[in-house]
Amino acid sequence: MKTLTYSDSPFFSNWSQTYFTNLTLDQHIANNNWLMNTLTMLKDDGILYVPVLDKNFNRLGEEVETHKLEPISYYDYRVDVDNIVKEEK
Repeated sequence: MKTLTYSDSPFFSNWSQTYFTNLTLDQHIANNNWLMNTLTMLKDDGILYVPVLDKNFNRLGEEVETHKLEPISYYDYRVDVDNIVKEEK
């Protein structure tokens, strides 16, 4: 079995090496290939979220900031609904 070198990767990038410091060269090549293939499926304004990194990337593979969603407010069962000021009709 041939040992892969970094030049065997069609995606000449160090994306994986930038975000993962404890992987083998083969794992970095696989990550970089995965990123390239996944990014090609995005629309021009698409964003790829990588959960293990909790980071977002644009179609060019650049890290981008997006605003995080705020948690949904839930009904507070402690509110006394009988004492809420109600609109008169």
